[in-house]
Amino acid sequence: MTAIRAHIQISAGAVLLAASAAHADPLTYDDGAGTSIRGYGQLSPFYVQFNDGEETYGNLTDNSHSNTRVGFFVDNELGGDQLLRFNFETALGAPASSKFSQDVEPTWFWDKTRLRKIELIYEGNFGRLSVGQGEMSTDGASSPNLSGTTIASSRAVGDTAGGYFFRLDDGTLSDVKISQSHRKWDGSRRLRLRYDTPTFGGSSDGKGFYLSAAYGKEVLAENNDDTYYDAAIRLQDTYGDWSVKGSAGYGWIEQTDKTSEYWSGAISTLHLPTGLNATIAGGGDPDGGQFVFGKAGWLAELVDPGKTAFGVDYYEGKDTVYAGAESSKWGVQVVQNFDAQNLQVYLAWETYDFSDDTGNRYQDASATMAGVFWKF
Repeated sequence: MTAIRAHIQISAGAVLLAASAAHADPLTYDDGAGTSIRGYGQLSPFYVQFNDGEETYGNLTDNSHSNTRVGFFVDNELGGDQLLRFNFETALGAPASSKFSQDVEPTWFWDKTRLRKIELIYEGNFGRLSVGQGEMSTDGASSPNLSGTTIASSRAVGDTAGGYFFRLDDGTLSDVKISQSHRKWDGSRRLRLRYDTPTFGGSSDGKGFYLSAAYGKEVLAENNDDTYYDAAIRLQDTYGDWSVKGSAGYGWIEQTDKTSEYWSGAISTLHLPTGLNATIAGGGDPDGGQFVFGKAGWLAELVDPGKTAFGVDYYEGKDTVYAGAESSKWGVQVVQNFDAQNLQVYLAWETYDFSDDTGNRYQDASATMAGVFWKF
């Protein structure tokens, strides 16, 4: 209880800070000669109540769907539409919603694995070249989603309560976590070299398709000598009354004794006049394991501060933990935007199911969430 009260005090202070600073100017410096520095960040306090079928747990955490972080850009305009940029970004080490379990309650902790980006980017008419710690090409390949509810729920099911174990019918805890049973097959951030093509085929500047490819190594986690390669294609454009966003990617991981592969992708559409939207995503391993995720939503203009987003989604996984395993999840969400403050307030609920062919029977689990998300 002491730890929970401490989390509440810290996060309540963060929300008050967000409210008081909502109208502050961005942290920007511009020397007027082509060099600028811009700071940014976000606060993401998140309460999760989890029920494993017999016991209920409640924790005030940091939302792993989009965690608390800070960063800055240093931009140098080189002329001729060329830009040299340095980007640094780090999570702050707040207790992550994906790490809590029945017997683990993480505390504030920062180490080098919280570093998200330390990269140099060179942009021009040729495209973009990035070197350093940052996203591989397939990072987020299954994430495109125009529902406005991804801070509350997404295809990354394990971000909500992924550390919790399913409970067996006899009351004992299994060794299967929600993050294992409800996997996604996206890339991640690595020390990498990445190239992105210019955008082409779009209806206006900045719209259309672009391709990317990357080569990387894991340098922040210990005992990982794997080599990573991937490629992806992305689209964002508007066609009449429809906004469309999508991506697809394929990756290879060279390990000591084998090479593994994965794929993932998503397409999302938003009908601009009505706010109705739909998303389908999926991913998997060609050698076994796959998932499909769908979301339907409505972006409604109900109140003056900003749009209200409603969503309902469903996940289904096969062979995610091992052959013969099956999992599902469905949930509902509502997110209220406060545009002037760059703030979102949200509520969500979801339920999880898991089964396999081992003869074990698993109880259904559920999670109820409430949170605040502020970007500055």
